[in-house]
Amino acid sequence: MHARPRWSIFLIVLLTIALIAPLATPSPARAANAGLVFEAVRVLQANHFKSIEIVKTLNVAIGSLRTTLSSAGVAVDLPEIPAGTADAAAERLFGERFAVALNAGVPAGLTDTQLAYQVIRGITDSFQDSHTGFLTPEQNRERRQRQRGEAGFTGVGIVLTVKEGKFYVRVVIPGGPAEAAGLKEFDRILKVNDVSTGGLTVDQVSSAVRGPAGSVVTLTLQRAGTPELLVVPITRGPIRLPALYRTQMFEGNIGYVYLSQFIDGSAREFRAAVSRLRGSGMRALIVDVRGNVGGFLRELDSVLGALLPPGQPIYIEMRSGGERHLVRSNGPAVLPAGVPLIILIDEGSASAAELMAAAVQESKRGTLVGAKTAGAVEVSIFVDLSDGSALSVAVFEITTGSGVRLENVGVKPNVLANLTQFDYDTGQDRQLAWAIRLMRQTLALPVSKPFP
Repeated sequence: MHARPRWSIFLIVLLTIALIAPLATPSPARAANAGLVFEAVRVLQANHFKSIEIVKTLNVAIGSLRTTLSSAGVAVDLPEIPAGTADAAAERLFGERFAVALNAGVPAGLTDTQLAYQVIRGITDSFQDSHTGFLTPEQNRERRQRQRGEAGFTGVGIVLTVKEGKFYVRVVIPGGPAEAAGLKEFDRILKVNDVSTGGLTVDQVSSAVRGPAGSVVTLTLQRAGTPELLVVPITRGPIRLPALYRTQMFEGNIGYVYLSQFIDGSAREFRAAVSRLRGSGMRALIVDVRGNVGGFLRELDSVLGALLPPGQPIYIEMRSGGERHLVRSNGPAVLPAGVPLIILIDEGSASAAELMAAAVQESKRGTLVGAKTAGAVEVSIFVDLSDGSALSVAVFEITTGSGVRLENVGVKPNVLANLTQFDYDTGQDRQLAWAIRLMRQTLALPVSKPFP
């Protein structure tokens, strides 16, 4: 299952120009216990688009050591490294402090790996950009499998969302155990096995629902329009996140494609889906990228090439030294210019999905409906570390085709349509309903009464 806090969005896929960068090689002079930390610092120093000051970075690491130890109830003196210390001396001093922290933390159950991971997370968090972060070996393995379109984890196959402390099924992943068990969008999860979800965090609920393939989890659900609670046992299985969640034709020949991510093959599947809809008489198209957290630039380029006329500016790469590279749409277009287009977006639309929405908006090719996007738009690479963990490193900035920065800003829809608590409790996808209503108006078809 998948929830959507800011960094955990990017444990799935990022706006990426390369799947993996060369493995960092540790220096023999490094303190053994702190070696992974030094390795991560070297990766950031070599690849991040911002310059890295070793002393400042290692002092952030020392702060993370203090926080980790304090959370474990351990008090220890770990002074900062003085400003102006040479890099080699700073690394030696940090190695000494790491050893002190480890000796103090062992009685509390802390290991050198746990300390190193917390330190690296503290360092990557200090960059304060959406695409720089740390993945454990398990998360890194899952990320690789998902980007290849393979099953990356085991569970029931839902996208989880939380609204005012209540947990709902936002998407039922096609082909997963949840679909087979009959779960529906907007089902509210009241219990996981015999444990109430009241007062739990998203991570706690997600962890409880996940589990080994073949094991059974029982969900107690409240479904709109059904007076009695539903108690549904589900046998967990491998979960593959497809590029397309759904393709269908609504009444009035309004086509709909739910594009979930920009993984290998996404553009090919998207183009094929649009072509099939056209062959069935499609008169208008809605592309849903809600919850789409991004992916590969090459897939984004091909998707936009299917929707926009050739030559439209779609984004600008802002590289070091002030170099700018404008990327334009480069067909072949699959959607004729006269076919109305709506892009559905929300706060979970990030990275490549945001660039897609912005390109459609700036080219005036279509209308954006929904909520403002995540504002998480940089370009990154993944670099494996020696223990199987990895760093995502932002390597350059990117703007829309007209030069607008979206990082920490997002894309505003042309038609604002937020999902309210009422919508969740009544099982009503107001955003999709608005998009269909607007398309029916555009096509001069009868429309339903306004929403309550």
